[in-house]
Amino acid sequence: MSYKVSKAFHYYPVEIKQSYTGKNVKGFKFPAGNDFDAGNAADLENLQQFQLYFGVNEVIASLEDIQRTGTTKTNKMYRTLLNQLIEDYNAMCIACLKLASSMCWVPTFGTDEKPTGGFTHKLTPERAIYEIEPVVKGLLLAVQTKMDLTFPTQLVKNIARLEIEKELIELKETTCNIKKVTSK
Repeated sequence: MSYKVSKAFHYYPVEIKQSYTGKNVKGFKFPAGNDFDAGNAADLENLQQFQLYFGVNEVIASLEDIQRTGTTKTNKMYRTLLNQLIEDYNAMCIACLKLASSMCWVPTFGTDEKPTGGFTHKLTPERAIYEIEPVVKGLLLAVQTKMDLTFPTQLVKNIARLEIEKELIELKETTCNIKKVTSK
């Protein structure tokens, strides 16, 4: 089974106890501790890198621009909803990062079925991201669809779009063209 990595996933390495040797090695683990910590440099950097990888940072920046440049009336009406969208994007990215990380480093358990605190390396970060990419794109597109349903068109027309939406539009157009050609 082969796969093609389209681009590198840059991450902030953290210390991970390798179960075979008992020594700490540097690797991709998210969150760096037990839970996501917005004050932890590794967690913030890995979240930002994930958002850069999938283009979410551009969408979030556009949402923040609407808040910064919007009229007082617009901000009163939509600030809470815009913040909720940003939280939704962050929540999806955090959940997906946890999943990818759990594919890279699998915890080991002792004979008493309790965690040993050590981990076994299974996948590279790039391979883990590759494996979950369809799910990530689907979840992010769902949040974007929520945005489109929540806000008036004139408000969201200038917001950056996720690449997945562009890919789906192209696929839909191609499929429609194929249907037209085959139905003749």
